[in-house]
Amino acid sequence: MKTAERILVTSLDLFNHHGENNVSSVDIALELDISPGNLYYHFKGKEVIVAALFDLYKSQMDKVLSAGTSKPLSIEDFFYFLYLIIEQGQLFQFFFHNPSDLFDKYSGIAKPFKIQLITLEKCIENLLNEFKTKKIFAASNAQILQIVELVGLVFTQSANYYSMKGQAVDDENYLYKSLASVLFAVLPYINIEPGELHQLQEAIATQSLVGELGDVAE
Repeated sequence: MKTAERILVTSLDLFNHHGENNVSSVDIALELDISPGNLYYHFKGKEVIVAALFDLYKSQMDKVLSAGTSKPLSIEDFFYFLYLIIEQGQLFQFFFHNPSDLFDKYSGIAKPFKIQLITLEKCIENLLNEFKTKKIFAASNAQILQIVELVGLVFTQSANYYSMKGQAVDDENYLYKSLASVLFAVLPYINIEPGELHQLQEAIATQSLVGELGDVAE
């Protein structure tokens, strides 16, 4: 792994576990056992590192969103799609620790991050409307918009909620708890065969959800 890649990987790990505000460029250099000058040669300050991590986050999220819209999805595929979305939030969780302060500090990523979130919500809205057209999701337009906002809240805030309760947010338990919350909210609107619905509920309960969205998860 090249030095620049090592710097990003280490920075992401430190930011996730300690918060970006509590990690300095010197801390990153010490963790990597390189000089601050060497780090500065690759990234001229923390602002550049944060911007590079956002670019990486956006690239990976775009890949997930593309996979979710490249072909028709089943309800189970849709929940696997949500799993991948929440997983990306987990991998880059420092962005969600205190976003208002982070975006005030790094204003260059504030607007792109907002656009990314709006794009995500529009993608989910379109998928739910497709399910509605196929009569496998029985919700009004207003209800669909509320569900989209709920998914956005789960995606951006659930890690903080579980962290406040002292629960780990760096494993699959957190991902599936978040999925279970979404499933509970949309369950009254899902119109599929009882056996298929039971299979979905069991897959989430036993943390064994699978989907056919290419190699996104690899």
